[in-house]
Amino acid sequence: MKNDHPVKRHLLHVAGVGLGIVWLIICVVVPGALATPPPTTEAVVTLPVGPVTMPTSLPDHLPAIVGYSAYTVAENQTLEEIALLAGSDPQLIRGYNNLIGEALPGRPLIIPHLAGYEHTLVAQPLLVLRGNSDRPWVALTLDAGAGSEPTAQILAALRERDMQVTFFLTGRWIDDNPDLTRQIVADGHEVANHSYSHPDFRELSDEEIITQLAMTERALYEATGKQARLYFRPPFGAYDQRVLLQVIGQGYMPIYWTLDSLDSIGPTKSPAFLVERVTDTLSPEELRGAIILMHCGSQATAEAMPAILDRFTAMGLEVRTLSEVLGR
Repeated sequence: MKNDHPVKRHLLHVAGVGLGIVWLIICVVVPGALATPPPTTEAVVTLPVGPVTMPTSLPDHLPAIVGYSAYTVAENQTLEEIALLAGSDPQLIRGYNNLIGEALPGRPLIIPHLAGYEHTLVAQPLLVLRGNSDRPWVALTLDAGAGSEPTAQILAALRERDMQVTFFLTGRWIDDNPDLTRQIVADGHEVANHSYSHPDFRELSDEEIITQLAMTERALYEATGKQARLYFRPPFGAYDQRVLLQVIGQGYMPIYWTLDSLDSIGPTKSPAFLVERVTDTLSPEELRGAIILMHCGSQATAEAMPAILDRFTAMGLEVRTLSEVLGR
């Protein structure tokens, strides 16, 4: 932030505390075959902003956005404080992250950095696995990258129950299915970026990653006038530290899942299998804040959708968008 700000010295201390926090509930670095190394202590990666419009209009008095980084809200921390240490603006942070009020502690954010503003944030290759468990809400997310025929049936089931979810669309799927894409938006669903052609991002160069994201943004904007930012899900769920940093550097929050329905893995699943898998694998308490992965191209998913939605309702759980489940 600018050097003459009256509370900058105090916030440098706050930054030291906030940056040490691990995303205990909402975001962690996943161990295992796709594990990422510990967060880097290097300066934040500031990549060029792609040729797409922003999720929220910049107030007239703000300079241009020059980069992004991920951040986790600390206890008792306000957006004003975060903006001061992050070289940003609280109104911009709120709008960019689909927030209504102040962000809850532990809430992941993508912080846009403004030209001419100093900041103390460092790059953090984090990945969101689940949302806020304070409310009985479930984030049902649907990836669209292959077939499209079952999508209308899925949309009808959601529409009949007045439920909105989050769709992760590839740019090629959008180009092939502009009418379905427009229907998704018209029904009030949240739309996110799933790459353009569904490659393994670990095998792409930095420039190719940026191109994949930008092409999808352009495809969605041309079809609907909307943007796929803020969220991104890596194709195949494949990522490493470099991929996460590149995606975050382009203004996206990387999203994984709490539970995979398995509707796109192995032998074809029956609708009955999917209903049990999605609603019974986790306990009702574990389902609070869970992010569920399903696919638009699965006919079994389309046939199971009414029963899944009705069972969640019977369990006292509400199906919501990702933004709502992360916490507004």
